[in-house]
Amino acid sequence: MKIYVACILFLISSGMVAQNQVELSNMYSKKFTYESLSHYQKLIFEEFIEKEIQEGRGIASILTDHTSLRSKTRLAGALLFRNQEGDKENATIILKWILSNQYQDETSKNYGIWKTSVVNDKFDQNWREFIGCDLIIIRHKYKMLLSEGLLKEIEMGLIHAAKGAFKRNVAAGYTNISIMSSFLMEYVGTEFKMDELKNAGLQKARDVFSLYQMHHTFSEYNSPTYYGVTFIGLALWRELAFSTEIQEMGKVLEKEFWHEVATFYNPNLKNMPGPYFRGYGMDMQKYFAIAGLWIAIAVDDEKSAPMPKGDGPKYGEMSNLAPIFSLGLSIPKADLSRLQSFSEPHFISRSVPNSYKGDTLKKVTAMVYKDWMMGGLWGNKRIWNQIKTGTIHWKTAQGDIAWLMVPGDGKTNVTVNKSQMIIYAADSSTTSFELYIYAKDVMPDTFKDKKWGLPGMILGIHTALTTRHAEKVDSGLFQEENAVSENYPYIIKVVYKIPAPWKLDKPLLKITPKISS
Repeated sequence: MKIYVACILFLISSGMVAQNQVELSNMYSKKFTYESLSHYQKLIFEEFIEKEIQEGRGIASILTDHTSLRSKTRLAGALLFRNQEGDKENATIILKWILSNQYQDETSKNYGIWKTSVVNDKFDQNWREFIGCDLIIIRHKYKMLLSEGLLKEIEMGLIHAAKGAFKRNVAAGYTNISIMSSFLMEYVGTEFKMDELKNAGLQKARDVFSLYQMHHTFSEYNSPTYYGVTFIGLALWRELAFSTEIQEMGKVLEKEFWHEVATFYNPNLKNMPGPYFRGYGMDMQKYFAIAGLWIAIAVDDEKSAPMPKGDGPKYGEMSNLAPIFSLGLSIPKADLSRLQSFSEPHFISRSVPNSYKGDTLKKVTAMVYKDWMMGGLWGNKRIWNQIKTGTIHWKTAQGDIAWLMVPGDGKTNVTVNKSQMIIYAADSSTTSFELYIYAKDVMPDTFKDKKWGLPGMILGIHTALTTRHAEKVDSGLFQEENAVSENYPYIIKVVYKIPAPWKLDKPLLKITPKISS
């Protein structure tokens, strides 16, 4: 009997090994060292360090009152990753400065966090996770380069941060922070024999995993910035978590998440369609998004990278090179191919468990063609400028990306099918709604007719609304009000008035895009 059971276990084990070997053969995995970086990877890495530490200036001169402690922690990590002459010493100076700016009053709700900047004495609860996770990478991978005294200071800082994360206890739906928080608590709790922290981290990881499995989507959906943070968090689970369970959950989520990103991403437009649950821009070729940085490293080609060349809005996100190179890349080969070249048009529909005001299960629809794409969000009533409820993107003959955006002001529900975007009122009390359009040199007169002739695109407009107004708006004001980082000189706002009473099941506007030559 014992021999029989042993044989069964062996067969099961062999099957699992074979399955794992098949899965591994379908994955592209890459561990990075400074010496192994490609020409392009080393170029953007060195550019980041050079912009942070300008030639002829001492390291102390960049640790100013207004600098970001988060980005400087990653600068320290980048220097230790490179480990050339003077890098270790400069990293040590930065790390001591970072640790001196952590709040450590255990009676305060702000316990264990770091200042966002020194001068205003402000704190950000999320800095526990961001800086804490970067310090774990530094301690785990580069401890041989640091003094015993500094390591002790880092360890104390990590314990403070993990305890603060435990007290705060973010929900699993706060995707990027909950993934990092679970790792921070599990790592610190295990390493320093603090079972309460370890168990809390493991449970939060399970909660994140379970929530994802409900609809195979993260609650913080389609964010070009925070999707990149989520990738870092899952790589931390994969590489540095002590728990085998967290490691395996991380591998599953990372694999599925890459597939989701590759499905949404359009390599011809170098962008993802909306809707954006948290977006800091409309075009990843014009601002730095962390998901774009991951994609750039994966495709390893400057021409294909969804990033601006040189400097640009939100360049500080390039500091994420440090954790990415330290943790490595793991992506299905089929999805890597989808990031490199457009495959075929496809329609996407997702249900997203999300706690923003409105429906607890929000509906996302998107249609992706090679030269244009669109997406819409249904069920959100939260008023937040980071939300982009509806978007249409297209490529003009000059290669520029033009777009239309329905803002996240809680006024509208947007759905798309294969050929149309349809906009509805989200509330019966809504009396107006707005659209924003970017296309070079377009003037307000363009938006009077039922067909809007824009560079590279004709938008057919079907509506019963009769009162509308189009005007060119100040680009700086637009950026501030709509959380858009890029500088756009040609922003048109179109405002429609909604007569009362208006039935919520009656479309306000139907937009039919058609590429023009």
